[in-house]
Amino acid sequence: MFVVIALAAMICVFFPKDGVKIGPLELRFATLESVLTNSSAASENAEIKEAEKMEKALAEKEAKLAAEADSVKRVQKMQQMYEEVMKEHISQIYFPNDNFSYFDAFYEKAGKARTDGRTIRIVHYGDSQIELDRISSTLRRYFQGIFGGGGPGLLPIVQNCPSSTVSQWASENFSLYATYGICNREKSKRYGMMAKFYRLNGNGSCTISRTRANHVRLLLYDRSTQFSATLKYEGFEETQTCDTIGGFQILDWHLPAITNTFKLSLSGSADIYGLMVDVGSGVAVDNVPMRGSSGTEFTKMDSKLLAQCLRQTDVGMIILQYGGNAMPGIKSEKAVESYAASVGSQIRYLKSIYPNTPILFIGPSDMSTDVKGVKQSYPLMAKMVEELKATALANGAAFWNIYEVMGGHNSMLAWVHQGLAGYDYVHFSPAGANKIANYLQEAFDISYKHYLIGIGKSVEMPAAEAPKQN
Repeated sequence: MFVVIALAAMICVFFPKDGVKIGPLELRFATLESVLTNSSAASENAEIKEAEKMEKALAEKEAKLAAEADSVKRVQKMQQMYEEVMKEHISQIYFPNDNFSYFDAFYEKAGKARTDGRTIRIVHYGDSQIELDRISSTLRRYFQGIFGGGGPGLLPIVQNCPSSTVSQWASENFSLYATYGICNREKSKRYGMMAKFYRLNGNGSCTISRTRANHVRLLLYDRSTQFSATLKYEGFEETQTCDTIGGFQILDWHLPAITNTFKLSLSGSADIYGLMVDVGSGVAVDNVPMRGSSGTEFTKMDSKLLAQCLRQTDVGMIILQYGGNAMPGIKSEKAVESYAASVGSQIRYLKSIYPNTPILFIGPSDMSTDVKGVKQSYPLMAKMVEELKATALANGAAFWNIYEVMGGHNSMLAWVHQGLAGYDYVHFSPAGANKIANYLQEAFDISYKHYLIGIGKSVEMPAAEAPKQN
């Protein structure tokens, strides 16, 4: 072993730094410096230390707020101080035109939801980084803890990837159509609000368990003369039937009690857009992962149907989390600008068909690749993040910078070293996803406190108890 180590060290010393070319191949070997030092050591604790610094600053500002609580200009000063916090905090949200009241309309609707008997939805679209209900589940607990509500929210009738908050089983006679991935495409572009649907011809069933529900809605497009669906659980059975052919329809069940398991039996021909599984009134956070997507598929969806879906289901906020799938294929600054322009067109499209609804774009996390045999951030990673940030803000959307929150360049190396990301140097581990989600929750919490101050309420106002199980 010692001999092998010594020989490897000699190769490190004498092997050319620029490598050796043998025909079309280029051979490289690690330098002695890279072997003896941990390439992520310099940034390993940078993100943690910065977070601690920001938390300390926030505590100091809150103490100052309390000291000025009886000032004549209390509200104005408190809002100004929270705006300073929003600008300085490690997990800050960037707002278009520095409009710190950007989410106020959503907070107002959500605050009235229980009184009005409504469920205001946040739809969280993203790539594989949000699969398993990652990040969405933390936001769900946070918002439902404040505004009420419960349940896992919007689900596909067939779950093709596991979830941490619900278990699903479906019969096999469903055919998938989607705007992304390798599957069927629909010429009419009627994909619904999940950018996909499952077509049923004949009979099918779906069982939902390990969750909570007392309000279930089936979103569909009826292709038959009389499509029907029957919901069963613990002695309860109720059948809903579509009374018209074609068009977007919602079959609605209000259950007499909260259940953890139920079964839907379907009969007819229909395109199933999704299943909404909620508890009571309040806020729902819908997790919509689109594996392999770069977030450029929304313009491939029928605008009339998508707008109808969003409006009739009371969507109050849209979150878009993309960029990671585009990064490996980007080789030039021009390609970065082209992708950002495409993202801008998606934001404008959503705003045109569903105006006056806040959109938050979440940029890609840091990602590592091999550059001359050394793991490091993609060369154009920082450029992409800045272009996406500028594009989102220019098109009236807010922006949240995961890359910056992680620590910037080469931060993924540190996150992998700390067990917060996997060895693909792309995806977060469960612990890492929770950490990122907590940062985003903090950003929303500061924004929400800013709103409360503006309407004359105390930022110490106790929140409602969060549901024990979503």
